[in-house]
Amino acid sequence: MNIGPFEIMLIASTMLEFNPLFQAIKIIKTKESKDVSVLTYAAILVIGVMWLVYGIKIGSLPLIIGNSIKLFASLCVVIIYFSYKNKNNK
Repeated sequence: MNIGPFEIMLIASTMLEFNPLFQAIKIIKTKESKDVSVLTYAAILVIGVMWLVYGIKIGSLPLIIGNSIKLFASLCVVIIYFSYKNKNNK
């Protein structure tokens, strides 16, 4: 398989789908979620679902994989956000 510049950009952009996991790790380390915009991650979830449905509809494996990763990572942030938000309010 020959990997050219376009394929490298696609691989790099898929790896960037893990960015929300870095936010989740920061929340866990600091045990605070006050600086996180949960609406941003909720929007990422909605957009990711739409792209995932579209990727499934057209049978595009890169869209399916990339958006599955994005959904998992964003969902982690939202779950951890509410988990630490409730702990901080007690």
